[in-house]
Amino acid sequence: MRGFRQRHALREVEALIEARIHPLSVERVPFSLALGRVLAEPVVAPRNVPPHPKSAMDGYAVRAADLPGRLEVVGEIMAKASFDRPLEKGEAVRIMTGARVPEGADTVVMVEDTVSEPPFVRIDHASVSGRHVLRTGEDLSAGAVILEAGRRLGPADLAMLVNLDALEVTVRRTPKVRLIPTGNELIPAGQAPSGNEVVESNSYMLGAMIERDGGVAVPHPIVRDDKEMLKEAIRRPGADLVVVTGGSSVGMEDFGPVVVRELGELPIHGLHMKPASPSGVGFVDGVPVLLAPGYPIAGYVAWDMIGRLIVQRQLGRTPALPYNKCRARLARTEKKAEAQVLILRVKLEAKESGLIASSIKGGAALLSTLTGADGFVIMPEGVSELEAGTEVTVYCYPS
Repeated sequence: MRGFRQRHALREVEALIEARIHPLSVERVPFSLALGRVLAEPVVAPRNVPPHPKSAMDGYAVRAADLPGRLEVVGEIMAKASFDRPLEKGEAVRIMTGARVPEGADTVVMVEDTVSEPPFVRIDHASVSGRHVLRTGEDLSAGAVILEAGRRLGPADLAMLVNLDALEVTVRRTPKVRLIPTGNELIPAGQAPSGNEVVESNSYMLGAMIERDGGVAVPHPIVRDDKEMLKEAIRRPGADLVVVTGGSSVGMEDFGPVVVRELGELPIHGLHMKPASPSGVGFVDGVPVLLAPGYPIAGYVAWDMIGRLIVQRQLGRTPALPYNKCRARLARTEKKAEAQVLILRVKLEAKESGLIASSIKGGAALLSTLTGADGFVIMPEGVSELEAGTEVTVYCYPS
């Protein structure tokens, strides 16, 4: 109950994570199970794709130098076939999309831009060499890195892996994040609260954020405000990161900091950040522990600004906030302490002059100020005031 003797800058947390958190081990998985996994090694193209010039359209393969003109149609090429000789001057070959462009031809004219006059085809306009022709290696060049290490694989990447014959890939092990909600006042979801009881919901919110960032959430049952129970929950093996929600400050029942110090170390406790200032980062048996405040907004911010960094580091990814960004102008002047990082929830409104961002007032306990926000603005350390009309970057929440 003495308060925080000192508070740490957010950059100190970032430096600690960079120094102490390392990428997890790797494993081989089939491409069919690789969705959402993070590559530990780059994927290289073993061959050119396409392996030879291909038609991008249904039409006629011709020599650009012969156009415009009336050309003799000397054959037809289906998608799987090829032409058995070079194309000569004044000749055209009917060609389907995906078919190999014959030697001698350097352009494809779409069928709708031609006039059929069997056994000739008339083309009344000029064309440039290479038009509607996919060049050898235009999609993938043999030996080129196609998917970089640190990339989180999406649906299109699975198709690319198949095209590259990369039917197994090397990925980082998925971080297991144990979520430990704490507090005598908490009750499980589905129960009706009475008196001072609070339905435990933070673990569902944080669990979704963990999955968003590439980890797997491992929920733990509610832990009462009891040091020995919390010690047991934190030291249970099998986690790559432990997140304790609630009990992170300096109150009489805030056992998180006490327990982490007794079991290991707590180099960071108390931040120059709002919300989530009572957050802490420690280590127990070599496993990082994030002490996140129990108020939902503070817990959300603690994960976004700290927990996310840990998981991204464990996955070997370049740290980045997972939000689309836009630019907007502040509706009113915003002030804060110069040493503080302020995460400002905002509502966006489209005006003739552009997007306007209005801050949403309300404490970290009010979940509606988060669900009602369109995004947030980061007022960094070293800035004490942003005047109305200042253009800022808004990190946009998914709608």
